[in-house]
Amino acid sequence: MLTKLKPRSEFSRNVLTLMTGTTIAQAIPIAISPILTRIYSPEDFGVFALFISIVGIMAVVSTGKYEMSLMLPKKDTFAYQLLILSGIIVLISSIFYMLSVAVADIFYSIDAIYYLLPLTVLFIGLNNTFDKYNNRIKNYRLMSYQRLIKTTVESIVSIAFMVLFHLKTGLIWGFVLGFLVSNVTMFYVNLKSFQEKAFKISQSKMKLLAKKYVNFPKYNMPHALLNTVSANAPIFLIPIFYGNTTLGLYAFGLKIVQAPLGLLSTAIFNVLGQKMAEEYAKGNEILSIYKNMLKKLSLVAIAMIPFFVFADDIFAFVFGSEWREAGNFIQLMSIVVLGSFMLSPLSSVPYIFNQQKKAFILEIIATLARILPFVIGAYIFKLEIEIVLAIYVVLYGLVLLYGLSWSYSLVKSHHMEVNK
Repeated sequence: MLTKLKPRSEFSRNVLTLMTGTTIAQAIPIAISPILTRIYSPEDFGVFALFISIVGIMAVVSTGKYEMSLMLPKKDTFAYQLLILSGIIVLISSIFYMLSVAVADIFYSIDAIYYLLPLTVLFIGLNNTFDKYNNRIKNYRLMSYQRLIKTTVESIVSIAFMVLFHLKTGLIWGFVLGFLVSNVTMFYVNLKSFQEKAFKISQSKMKLLAKKYVNFPKYNMPHALLNTVSANAPIFLIPIFYGNTTLGLYAFGLKIVQAPLGLLSTAIFNVLGQKMAEEYAKGNEILSIYKNMLKKLSLVAIAMIPFFVFADDIFAFVFGSEWREAGNFIQLMSIVVLGSFMLSPLSSVPYIFNQQKKAFILEIIATLARILPFVIGAYIFKLEIEIVLAIYVVLYGLVLLYGLSWSYSLVKSHHMEVNK
């Protein structure tokens, strides 16, 4: 009986493995959120959101995006060289960032907490690199465990640092230390694998691979940078026009919704992206995979609708009355949140078809759609944030709709060619 309930396909088993760890990992921070909202203020969450946005922009270019190429080489030894290459680049980037922070401190006397930025960039860059390598070798169990470890450490530290030491930056310390412990775990496990396979570092191979996959730093890196900047545009602009408290409410609301959806989306992407690339390399059609995943993503999005309808009441009840406005923001952003959730796992499609250039152009348009509502609505016309967010949803929603249509047309065209 139990055997019949087990997923039959490798794809389903991989998704289930990642989803199990992802679900448990995300349940922990969501479970402690009512505690965090009662010991940290919306302003504290605003500072935390700003820190994450800054480090996110710094981290996205820290590896040259070479970690995205780890699934492409046929031989594992080549993937290992790319892993080392990514690690070297992120280390150099972190040193550069550390010097930049030190210089900035001389002229502007910045808060000491921002000295954690370079270290955090290092931890995130290494985490992403090891995660992509484990995705390549289909070590989904380790990928699942590291997510669980990261969120557990982050949650414990966030509470402990505020309760024991009264540190308003406890949320930031939890974020940093969570990535540190996650990296140590993956390094320890993967090191044994490297030793068993007798991998050796080769400078000549690294140079050849760096040239072969130069499109990743050439196109993917600026694309990813632009994507991160545009995604975080509200985080940078809201405190300028509406203050840190409003930013905290907005950022917390999105975190509560995007965190579980994001991890679910990432889990699907890790398996789907690998599967699509694998089938495409074999010359097989991938339309059936695409349609199957789009159907499942749509079902999840539909199931989330009742939550968005009652988001304001749910936030007020669970997190405290002062967080009702966070629920209001979520209701306004619901279309964009669900649209991004559905499109994110399919974002690998343009890269499979070597359409990095057009994807980059589309990202430029998306950036304008995210920034213009604040520049025009908040700065010029001094509109209320609710109106600005409504304009944001309309403009960016249209971009997401086009992105979905484009990815489908690419897959369908390939399907027709394969079946000629």
